[in-house]
Amino acid sequence: MSVCVGIDVHRKHSQIAIVDHDGGVQVNQNVPNGVETILSVNGDLPIGAPAAFEAAYDWVWPVELLEDHGFEPHQVHPLLCKAIASARLKNDKVDAATLGQLLRADLLPEAWIAPLQVRRQRALLRHRGY
Repeated sequence: MSVCVGIDVHRKHSQIAIVDHDGGVQVNQNVPNGVETILSVNGDLPIGAPAAFEAAYDWVWPVELLEDHGFEPHQVHPLLCKAIASARLKNDKVDAATLGQLLRADLLPEAWIAPLQVRRQRALLRHRGY
């Protein structure tokens, strides 16, 4: 694994940190959410590069964006990620870099990402419920 990506996802923007195999932060940039803007930061990364983000209410779009463009998504359980929750300095830049570092060190408390078929079935059931 040559690089790892940490993404601190918010409603309108995301902080993206790219961490190399030695732990150095190559990029730590805040971009508006969208395919073009997010890929402008990590579009040159190798296919299959791992990317971590915290689980939130709307976690599906980051998973689909990452999967569609050849990245390996890792959803982080926010309550179990003590490195971020207990940090003295807490901001988007630090959170994104910490996610990249934890992914690089294989220390992420991962949450389950439902496969595409399960996500489709859930959407169908939600639609039928209305």
